[in-house]
Amino acid sequence: RAGLRALLADHPDIDAVFCSSDMVALGVLTEAHKLGIDIPGQLAVVGLGDQPFAAETYPALTTVHLDGRKMGQLAAQFIIDRIAGTPIPEVVRDIGFTIVERESA
Repeated sequence: RAGLRALLADHPDIDAVFCSSDMVALGVLTEAHKLGIDIPGQLAVVGLGDQPFAAETYPALTTVHLDGRKMGQLAAQFIIDRIAGTPIPEVVRDIGFTIVERESA
């Protein structure tokens, strides 16, 4: 919540915020409501993680869905390969993402 206040103090004309997590976005939504800022009319808000609560916020939170299962499987395979001494040819892997469009943006 304090982050949104600081952001607005430095950039009063900002019209969108992309948050590093859905929990941070929830704080932005809460503070925006307290300040009387219309979401998404005056400020669009997007989270990251597609947590179960994201669909239940007001307004419902637009977010980015990541395949956590795939991410975990790749991480586990990297650890197994590293322990076995197997070279990892591509240390950066694109697991993709999906934008879940809801009411906040």
